[in-house]
Formats: sequence, structure tokens, C-alpha cells
Amino acid sequence: MAFKRYLPVLLLMVCFSGLSGQVNKKALQEYEAAKQYLKSHSYGKALQALDRAEQYNAGMASVWFLRADLYHQLKDTDNEILSMQKGFALDSTGFTAYYFYLGEGYFSRGAYAEALAAYRKYTTTDAGQNRVEEARKRIANCLFALEALRTGERQSVELFIGSEKDVYWPSLDITGKTVLYTRLENDEENIRMYRDSADYYLNINTPFYNEGTQSLTADGQMLYFTGCNLPDSRGSCDIYVSYRISDTLWSEPVNLGDPINTDAWEAQPSVSPDGTRLFFASSRAGSKGGCDIWYSVLRARWPGGRQIWSPPQPLLINTPGNEMAPFLYYDGKILFFASDNYPGMGGMDIYKVDLEGSGEPENIGITVNTHRNEMGFAVDATGKWGYFASDRDGLKNIYRYRLEEEVACEEVAYMQLLVENEEGRGIVPDRVFVQDMVQGDTLFYYNEAFMPRELITCVPSDCRLLVSVLKKGYLYCSDTMHVGRAAYDAPQTKILTLRKIRPERVLVLKGVFFDVDRSVLKPESKRELEQLVEFLKMNPEVKIEISGHTDDSGTDEHNDRLSEERAFEVYKYLFLNRIKKERMQYRGYGKREPVAPNDTEEGRAKNRRTEIKVLE
Repeated sequence: MAFKRYLPVLLLMVCFSGLSGQVNKKALQEYEAAKQYLKSHSYGKALQALDRAEQYNAGMASVWFLRADLYHQLKDTDNEILSMQKGFALDSTGFTAYYFYLGEGYFSRGAYAEALAAYRKYTTTDAGQNRVEEARKRIANCLFALEALRTGERQSVELFIGSEKDVYWPSLDITGKTVLYTRLENDEENIRMYRDSADYYLNINTPFYNEGTQSLTADGQMLYFTGCNLPDSRGSCDIYVSYRISDTLWSEPVNLGDPINTDAWEAQPSVSPDGTRLFFASSRAGSKGGCDIWYSVLRARWPGGRQIWSPPQPLLINTPGNEMAPFLYYDGKILFFASDNYPGMGGMDIYKVDLEGSGEPENIGITVNTHRNEMGFAVDATGKWGYFASDRDGLKNIYRYRLEEEVACEEVAYMQLLVENEEGRGIVPDRVFVQDMVQGDTLFYYNEAFMPRELITCVPSDCRLLVSVLKKGYLYCSDTMHVGRAAYDAPQTKILTLRKIRPERVLVLKGVFFDVDRSVLKPESKRELEQLVEFLKMNPEVKIEISGHTDDSGTDEHNDRLSEERAFEVYKYLFLNRIKKERMQYRGYGKREPVAPNDTEEGRAKNRRTEIKVLE
């Protein structure tokens, strides 16, 4: 934990000048020489001068506190603490500002009880109180840490990825089969991939530059990462995107550019499962602290890999301290992040927060958090396993552990989408949408730019979905489906068949809904109708008839009127969304064209439908 010591040096000068008549003159000369050596970073000579000063006068507390300053510069915390202890043994009242630094030394070692006593001593004895607010914050952290150690339980951890070099920052796709991580070798960071028990060096890595702290979309098809000092960087570090071409090959990285990247530091991206929201750390103008977490929303993807994002906004969880290392869970709502300003164990701790809730971030506990800096935390799609890096065995390795109940997340499922033509051959669509019909959230979105060959979408467990696929020259395919609990060994597969546009071809609008015996569109119909609008805009030469149909309940006159009113509501929606009326007709067929027997509820439900028919 770095800190500066301008005040203690001044105190030493004052105190020593007051004692100059009571100490050995040679000791004073050696002490003054040591100060000059320390200022010029000649640490060996400074130590020798302090040793000589101690020999000339063994009772000089000033010598030990200056020695503590020297050891602090050398990052030798053990000797720094020992020097302050010896200094206080000689004089416990003349150097009270050092009680704060003694607390810092203990706190950096995780010696919370000793640190607490030192901080309290500082707040009650030091006349200057220049760091009293910091001391009070450290006292709160010490109390938090002591309570966490008393009541918490460290879970057992297992080695997940080990290496002869430091490895950290695990990132997983939703299947858990693709794991990316950052590896430090010869002061260079590179991204590696662990898949099917094999380890791969990614082709996006460059010599002489750093690539790391990466994030994957849930389907594993898009990779966002930090690149530092690359030739096209705007700042010291920028955020880039690369698209998956094959199992081990990735496209040429593209700098996200403005407004994501600035001349400040942008790094540590976390992309939402569907690739439409981006969270990242930045020191840009407008940050509340030294580093804040910001988020942005995708506006467009263009051929060539370029992406357009909205102006980033800061999160409400940001503080005057530092917040960074975001990880957005697969449900798109739970965020894990690192902070040094919330109550914690010291350094950067990992916290969990519900972005849609109003609660304060929660420290995830002592299995991961220590007195050191913790960053780069991930949770798999089951919501039960956490992944983190630790140097507990010397080098940094990646570990995993079973999360405590209060830290675990709701499991999410995933499904595979197969798009075929009428002959059963796979084809690549232009656009794919998967939306939660209850919440209205877009769960998966791809357009023609870098459409993946393997479509995998992350969805909540036990949900109702609208799945839509569009390709120019084809009727769009739209269907509703229910997804149950997650089945990671045998995920649900949905086959979507696209049919060529031809006159007289009919498409049932399965996502259009009306209340019983009414013609007002239900809100959840909007998602299907949006796809119909996109289809008509994508194929501007197509003309359609919109038809309404009922079951055999009610009179012919009632059913004819109801079905026509429902068809008109769809017509009106399309017209209001700039589909020319010359391209559309609407008609109500009542109960005259059933597609199933009306003797069961299932059959009657199929007959209550809205369709479009291609006219030309």
C-alpha cells in the first residue's frame, strides 16, 4: 500500500533541532547525511549512516523513524514496522504521526488487531491529525475484517489453471468449454485460451505490447480486451474487440474508438451476455474517484468489425476511491467489481451488487478477499462456482470454489439455434433476435456483421422466449418457446427453418396476442411486430395480406368482425412504423379457415391466429 511521508520528515527536522544540544554531534552529522542520502535514493549509504548514528548515540528515536522511512522506500514492510516499534520504545510522544504509518504497515500484512490499535493511537494522540479521516476509514476496515474473520468461513478451493508464469483474469463462455485468461511473461501480458484440456496462444497477441483482462460474450463469439500502447491506441490503454473465426482463430482486433476510448486509461471490459452492453474501468474526465466503472449500450455493428456505442455513463456504485474490474453475470443484472473504498479486508476487495436493486454492494467474503489487492473474479453459468486468481502458492494461479449461498447467483440456461433452409441445409441468417417475452429484454442479437456459425444464446431458466431469424429473400421465422431448467450436458436445441419468399406463402404470427374476445394488441405482441417491420423493410418489393382468424366459438357475424378488427390492428401498427399502405391489405376470415379441429382447446388455440400471406 503506497503512501507518502512529507509530514514525518518535517517532524523529524523539528524534533531533532530541539534535541541537537542533547545528542552526540557525530550522531547528528550522520543523521543529517542519512537524510541527504535518502533524498538522493542512495539507500545503502543511508543505512550505513544511520548505523553509525546509532553507534554514536543509541537512544535517538529519530534515527529509527528515519530508518522506517528508508525501509518504506525499499518496500521492506517487516523492517519498517520493526523500526517504528523501536522508535516508539524510545519516544512514544514525540512522533505520534507515525502511529498512522505503523497502522498502515500492520494493515498491509493483514494484522488487523495490531493495525486497529495503531490507528486508534494516532487518532487520540497526534496533534496534527492530518490523516484522521483516513485513519477512521482504516479503523472501520479493521473492525469489518476482524468480524469477517471471526464469523466467516474460508471455503476450500481447487486449482483450475496453473502455470510456471503468473496467470489471472479468468473469462468463460456460457458452456464453460472455452476459458480465456491473461498470462504475464517477461513483463508482457498475453491472452491464452484453455479448451478441451488444451492451451492455446491467441493470434491477437502482439510482441512488445500488452493484451489482457478480456471478456467473452456468452456464446464465446466476441472477445473484448484491453490493449496497452498499441500503435492505434488513443490513451495508455484502450478497449478492443475481436470476432471468433474458428475454434482457435480470431479476427483482427478493432479499437472501439470514440466514445469508449479516450486519451485517458480505459481497460478491464465486461460485456453483457448478448454483447449489447459494455462495462469497463476508466480514469476519464468525470470520474468520481481515481478510477470508476462506466457502461455503454451498443448502437450498431458494421462490417469490418467496427462498433458504435452510446456515450458512456458512470455507475452509481462509484465512490471517491477506486472501482474497477467489473464482471457482469450472465443474467445481465448482477455485477461483481473491485473497490478499495467500501468496507473490506484491505487493498482492492471483490463486491457483488444487483444493478436493478437498491441495496449496497456486498463484500463476497474471506475465501477470495484478503489484505492484498483482489481483481478479476468470474462466476460460471450455474451461478454456483467462482473463479479467481491468487498467489497463495507463490505464483499467481487461477482457482475455483463453490460459492456461499449469499454470493451465489441464479443459474441461467443456454440453447443452441440451428438455422436451415427448406431442404435441411444450414444457412447463415442476416439477423437473429432472442427476447424474453415477460421482461422484454433482448437476450441475443446478431446482425449480418460477423454472424457466428454456431448460435448459442444465454437465457434465464424457466422462461418464455420469442425467437426470430431474418434473411433477405426469405420469409422471416419467428416462434415462441418455453425454456426450462439449465441442462449443460444436453442443452435445448431449436431448429429454425427459413422459407423462400413466394406468392401465396403464409406465415403465422405466433408472437401476436389479443385478450379474449378483444382486438387490442397485448404489449408482448410488440416484439413479433418489430420483426415483421424489419422483414418488410429488408424486402421492400414484398406485398402482403394480413388476415385474422378465430375458432368456432360465437356467431359468424361476431367472428368475422373480430377477426377483421384484429387484422386491422396489425395493419395499423405497420403503417405507423412507415410501411406503405400500398404494400398491405387486411381481411378477417372468422372461423372459415381452421387449421385444426375445434373439438379441443389446443385445436381452438391454433385456429385463433393472425397471419400474413405473400401477395407478390
